[in-house]
Amino acid sequence: MRSLTAVEQQKPRSRRLRKKLHVGEFQEFGFTLTFTVDLQQKRFDDALDGWIDYVESQGWCFGGGGSVSGGEIAGYLCKYDGGTLTESDRERAAKWLAAQSWVLSHQLDPLSDAWYGPWQQ
Repeated sequence: MRSLTAVEQQKPRSRRLRKKLHVGEFQEFGFTLTFTVDLQQKRFDDALDGWIDYVESQGWCFGGGGSVSGGEIAGYLCKYDGGTLTESDRERAAKWLAAQSWVLSHQLDPLSDAWYGPWQQ
């Protein structure tokens, strides 16, 4: 699917088309995040399973992966059944990560358009 430029996203469209294209009032947001696991405290697979369990309990979806040797997990977080994440969702994810003793560090990027980026090329 071709990505819409910022100008194309602002173009006047019917409500039905805005909904289909996820623009305007139908725009959905998510965010990129990265965290590092202390492999002395928790196995990488167990840490990833714990993270996914938390994400699913919130009705969110995480797409990404990690480096077992580096203990780093990175990806994009968004709503599972459509919709948009909010700044409070972002803060909730940050609090959860900060509360885990096995997370050495974490970084959450600002909310971004879940359909059109900004993505790294």
